[in-house]
Amino acid sequence: MSAAPAPAVGDPVGMPHPFRMPSGTSLRFALLILSTSAAMAVAFGGAVSTAAYFGLGGDTSSLTAALECTAENFQDMGADPEELTRRCLLPALGDGIAIELTALGALWLAVGVVYWLLPVYRLRRRRLRPLPTAGFADIRQTLDELVALAELRCRVRFVVNWRDLGPTGLAFGRAGRRYVMLSRGLLHLHTQDPEAFRAIVLHELAHLRNRDVDVAFLTLICHRLFVTALAVPLAVTAPFALLVAWLLMPMSLLYQLLFVLAQCALAATVTLTSTAVLRSRELYADARVAVWTHGAHSLRRVLAAQHGLEQTGRRRPAHLRSHPTAGKRLAALSDTRLLFGFGPWEAFGLALTCSLVYQHVAQWTEAATHLGDRGSPLAAVVPSVLLGGGVAMGIWRATLAARLNRGRWADAHRTGLAMSAGLIVGTFGDRAHNTALSLGIANSLPVHLSWWLILGVVGYGFVRWNAATARVWAPVVLAGRRPLLLVVGGCAAGVALLSIWLGHAYAAGTPGFDLLQLPRPLNLLPTPLDYLGFVFSTTVVITPPLWVIALVVVTVGLPLAARLGVRLTGRARAEAPTAGPDRFLLQPVSAKSSTALLAPPQLRPLRALAQGVVFSAAAGLGLWLWHLFCAVAFPWPIEWVGGVFTFYPVAAAALLQLAIGFVVAWRHAGGELRALHGVLGTLGAGLLLPTAAFTARNHFACVRWGTDHVACRVAPDLAPTLSPELYIAAWTAVLALLLIPAWAALRDGRRH
Repeated sequence: MSAAPAPAVGDPVGMPHPFRMPSGTSLRFALLILSTSAAMAVAFGGAVSTAAYFGLGGDTSSLTAALECTAENFQDMGADPEELTRRCLLPALGDGIAIELTALGALWLAVGVVYWLLPVYRLRRRRLRPLPTAGFADIRQTLDELVALAELRCRVRFVVNWRDLGPTGLAFGRAGRRYVMLSRGLLHLHTQDPEAFRAIVLHELAHLRNRDVDVAFLTLICHRLFVTALAVPLAVTAPFALLVAWLLMPMSLLYQLLFVLAQCALAATVTLTSTAVLRSRELYADARVAVWTHGAHSLRRVLAAQHGLEQTGRRRPAHLRSHPTAGKRLAALSDTRLLFGFGPWEAFGLALTCSLVYQHVAQWTEAATHLGDRGSPLAAVVPSVLLGGGVAMGIWRATLAARLNRGRWADAHRTGLAMSAGLIVGTFGDRAHNTALSLGIANSLPVHLSWWLILGVVGYGFVRWNAATARVWAPVVLAGRRPLLLVVGGCAAGVALLSIWLGHAYAAGTPGFDLLQLPRPLNLLPTPLDYLGFVFSTTVVITPPLWVIALVVVTVGLPLAARLGVRLTGRARAEAPTAGPDRFLLQPVSAKSSTALLAPPQLRPLRALAQGVVFSAAAGLGLWLWHLFCAVAFPWPIEWVGGVFTFYPVAAAALLQLAIGFVVAWRHAGGELRALHGVLGTLGAGLLLPTAAFTARNHFACVRWGTDHVACRVAPDLAPTLSPELYIAAWTAVLALLLIPAWAALRDGRRH
């Protein structure tokens, strides 16, 4: 008998175990708590400060006068904030940070009180009564068996809703007092269909075992509080705020509209996230029942009957439902990969929320710890932990689940773009930038566009870096004795990088940045490229400190160290027979499939660099031959190019270097690793191509024209202490980091 063939790449070899990795419910719940807490604390703090100001006799005339004074004197006194503050004294609105933190504490005190009293309210409102002891011996025996099967660590109190004739159940309660409600129709079902009764009760007990009852309660409380206290007042006062902005400062109307847009996006995020949390917990409760009962056959039968009823009635849109459809629940029971989805919406919501509240959270961090200042990575630690931790954990979950099915995470490109969009849209809601824009003292449009581009690059790069790192480290995680520690370590590395990137990116967007004297010739063409060139020159031309070098080494070295990690864990894997991907699967797989899952992805960094060098040598030789031919036999093309495009060697070197990077990416592994090889090939090409382009021009074209020709000047003196060749190679590598991953994602999307 011949052995069964090994599964092809992309064929599923086993369903991921839903409880071997962090739950998707926790990720969405963290997003909801972050959104509601920070947004309402800032809104309530601002409302209290404004009310206190007007309550103590303040008026709008003093505010308007101070703002007009600031706008008039900012150009002359922007470099001396203290003198500007003394001349244009703003009315005191109180200690904003203290008020906001107090509002945050009061908010969560109110949430805690409601959480503590809500179970009692639910018991009384629905008139729930304890399950009687007399006459229900069979039901109590069944319930005791189910509680023992669930292995709960808390006492469960069963109560009955005698008015509900449908077969429904509900798990609720607070810490220390957990309840499971059984409807009158469900009690009758115990006699009519005992297996269906057991399936429904087990589903409710699964909520207690998953510890998501508190998650559901807090989700409902936060969502309703957000809608009542923030979303509805904002919708009511938005037209009035726009009218006031138009009357007092007509130029601020556009920026006030952007602020309203950001707040609307936040409201949509909170609403959709709250329903997503509730839907996710239902799917995980079904998955728990399937683990307990080895397939949840009775629950499948109940859901199939419910699915038939749902098809005949009207249904709300899926993203607005607090419960998933029966069809969705059946699909998740058959394919647990649906539980590990992480896509653009979650990344957009996290990025939007963190960007909206970044300045406030950074100020809270600085005031609480007295560590760091504006632009310091320490000021961005808290937002980066909330943003980076959630996004990175979601990426690792999705990547590992895809690895277990011999596939890849296909949403890296869209998720990166969504995170970029969230970071950019969130800046519309920053009151400091909106005020500066409305007064005309903020950065110019090119600088603002450049800042948004930098934020977008940070978001996109963070997603793609985590996707590539998780992909190459997946075999090490699957083989490790403590896989969660490896995942947390990878996420922590991403959070550290994000805190540094965000700290500097937000500092670069500080209002008034374009008032700095830019070096020549950057000040001749005020475009986004000039601003990006200035940012690059200030970070690259100046000798970087050791921590910057260490940052680059960690960013590049962590994905490349995956092969070493596989070798180091090889002995531990051999000594631990229970280790391996079987721990992460619902059913065991063959030894051949297990070995394939633990095989490291093909990563050949030296080969990619060498190919970049070889291809660049061939391209450089082609440039030499073309210049030689034009100088000797056919001068018209080179004379026209040199006369119209003065610095054409710069463009030629950059385009050829990028083209070589794409060729190297095409010749190597798939997915994120193809992009990584392409970037390395671009770096290898940068060692020769810029030098070849300039020497070809100098040795042939300039000899033909004469050295006084306009095209024979050296490269633009953007970096006096850095050679033009190295400058071009570095900038082209930056472009490769953006273009090659996007190309790889689009190509893979068309292929699949």
